[in-house]
Amino acid sequence: MKMTVFYIVVVLAFFGLTHALFTDPSSLIRKIFTYALFAGVIYAIYRLWASRKPNHSEQQAFKKAAKYSKKRYGNPVSASKVKKTAKQSGKKPLPLKKPLTVRGDAPKLTVIEGKKGKKKKRMSL
Repeated sequence: MKMTVFYIVVVLAFFGLTHALFTDPSSLIRKIFTYALFAGVIYAIYRLWASRKPNHSEQQAFKKAAKYSKKRYGNPVSASKVKKTAKQSGKKPLPLKKPLTVRGDAPKLTVIEGKKGKKKKRMSL
């Protein structure tokens, strides 16, 4: 039922387009241009809105952190890939061994000196 309604609408649209093409082609071209312009404006607004979603500096910071994490921890194989390969080969999957990571230097921490002996004067009620 739904497909017959769809085909009827498509056939009527085809007849309407051919009638408009033969009776008034300039009007048809103007309408098509107007619809294309309207769709282009909507698309441009969407692209501007979508490009502002992730902050560019935040996106760069995330990519940098992901790159550092991959370099530090390696690229581990996911469990789903291991299961798929085990099913295909018919063998039991081998347990995953974590790669040995060499730790770099300890983080650079600094002590901030302050006035620890001086206490604030507080009002007592």
